[in-house]
Amino acid sequence: MLHILAGMTAGVHMLSLVFVAAVPDHRCLIPDVENKTTAVYNSSQAVDYIPSAASGQPDMCHYYGDNETLLSCDSWVYDTTYHTSSRAIEWDFVCSRRWMGAVAQSAYMFGVFTGAVILGSMADKFGRKTIFCVSAVLQLILGVLVALMPEYYSFLFIRYLYGIFGSAGSYITGFVLTMEMVGPSKRTICGVAFQAAFAVGVMLDALWGFLIADRQILQVVYGLHSLLLIGHWCKHSLQRRIDEEHPSQL
Repeated sequence: MLHILAGMTAGVHMLSLVFVAAVPDHRCLIPDVENKTTAVYNSSQAVDYIPSAASGQPDMCHYYGDNETLLSCDSWVYDTTYHTSSRAIEWDFVCSRRWMGAVAQSAYMFGVFTGAVILGSMADKFGRKTIFCVSAVLQLILGVLVALMPEYYSFLFIRYLYGIFGSAGSYITGFVLTMEMVGPSKRTICGVAFQAAFAVGVMLDALWGFLIADRQILQVVYGLHSLLLIGHWCKHSLQRRIDEEHPSQL
């Protein structure tokens, strides 16, 4: 049952932002001491300007200005040991701007909610396989497109649409199709298998996040997982429509 793969792609899309917008260790960029293009995280020049937080670790959001005045960061330097590229580095999802990363994930989850309400009803009206196929195509397009968004608010909008089709559209219809295609005695194991596929998708997030450092390439790879859903179901839906319109004459 290929539609169980919808559980896997939903898992991939659901947590993609964890790695695409990973927040590495960071500190304030010290004005008049260093510049954004050449500053490095472990700079010996910056050590004296960074206070300690209550935990004893370096404060990531403040620095000492003139007369040892404690000031909030206007710009940041990131530890690129593990993450050389991410939306968080690009748009500074840290300190007073940390809400931007939370809103980006909330936009996706609001899309999931919208898709659950709207696409569930549309699946009853137009057919689950039709909505499944449309959702598979759109989650592929949006999963790649969101990697190319150069501006934050357009990124949020695409993330919202991505949530509608990336986790709601094919996931819900795929789950219902799984339950409808088997008898009552098999529904428990099929339901578990569907959720296990979702867990595999989450693990793929971590695997690709470990292997791919560039956030744009990483998001494109996440989006391309939807190719697994398209070919079989589009062909199946098209063949069924042809059979209904032109039944074979025996």
